[in-house]
This record gives sequence, structure tokens and C-alpha cells, in this order.
Amino acid sequence: MHVKSLMIPFEELQVLRTTDTVEEALRHIESANLLSLPVVDQHNVFVGVLSKRYIFEDFYKGDNYDKASFNKRLVQTFMRTKLPVTEENIYIEEAALFLFENRMQFLPIVDEHNHKLKGIIPNNALLKKYKDIFGIKHPRLVIYVYDFKGKMAQIINIVNKNGGNIRNIVQVDTEVMGLTEITLRVECKDLDKLVRHLEQHSFEVREISE
Repeated sequence: MHVKSLMIPFEELQVLRTTDTVEEALRHIESANLLSLPVVDQHNVFVGVLSKRYIFEDFYKGDNYDKASFNKRLVQTFMRTKLPVTEENIYIEEAALFLFENRMQFLPIVDEHNHKLKGIIPNNALLKKYKDIFGIKHPRLVIYVYDFKGKMAQIINIVNKNGGNIRNIVQVDTEVMGLTEITLRVECKDLDKLVRHLEQHSFEVREISE
């Protein structure tokens, strides 16, 4: 899945301008109920990000600031500019890595030709999508198998025969004596019955959580 499906488009986005004052910026950030906002120039080219934290840190570190004069300072003196951006055709896995590695509140999406801001991917939207993908709301089974070849097809067949529906499968090589860990998120009316049938077919169900 590409990140475009999660993007808040520029037309629906509250942005800051480099010529906005601190007072204006804080008002916009508060009204958007966010911690930070993207900054664009007069041509809507993405130039940086401004966070409330950047403003407050500068204010409390300053020795001679009074609130009135501080509020008149411009956004461009506080914003961070060396931030990664990406295009709308990347996958959500790549977007998640961007956000995690850079500890960002959102990922800016820009036009590949003119660098104009097209929208943002908020980290909470990405987290929600990951919860859907991994089926977090559904029961979790952890199965350990040896000689993995062909085992996945058997597990899927057993789940289907017991009226279950697999919402997510994660396979991890434990690197211990050929042991493979398989984690399932399943929809099933009778989970105990499904577990019994898996064990009857020699699958070791190590963990069950509903």
C-alpha cells in the first residue's frame, strides 16, 4: 500500500509561512491540535517544520526576551530545515521507517519536480493503519514448527476448516535448530477448537491471547 491513501492533502492542511510570526504560528498549531506544522514559502515549496517545542526551548534559553517582542519574531528563525521528505509513491513500510528513524510527528510529501508540499502523513494515521494490517484487535496464536516447508499451507487449511479467517501472518526464523515462529491473528468463533485441531496435527501452539 502506498502512503498516498493516508496523506492529508495540502488543500486540507494548515501550514505555516516563513513570514508568519511566533504568535500566529502558535495559534495555528493549537487550532490544528498538533505539536508541529510544515512550513512553506510563498510558492508552497516545503522549507521546514516548526514545533512548539522549538519555540519554547528558545524562549526559556533566552536571557533578554520579553513576551511581546518574542511573539513578533518570524517562523523562519525557529524552524528546522534539514528534514527528510519523500514522494507519494512510497510504501507505508518505508514511511514508517522514515518516521521512526527521524522521530518526526509527520512525514512531508513533496512533488518530485518542484518540491512543492503535496501533503503530510501524520504518525498517528500510520500507526492506525499498522494496527489494521496486523489485526491487533483479533486473537493471537504463536506456533513453533520445525521443517517449515509446506507447514504454512497446512496451517491455513486447518484454520479454514474450522471456520476461521486469518487477518495477519508473521513468520520469524528463530535461528535455533531450524525452528520457525509463526504468529497468526485470526477471526474464529471457537478458538479452543482451532487450537485443538492445530495440536492434533502436531503444531505446537506456544501462546494464545484473545
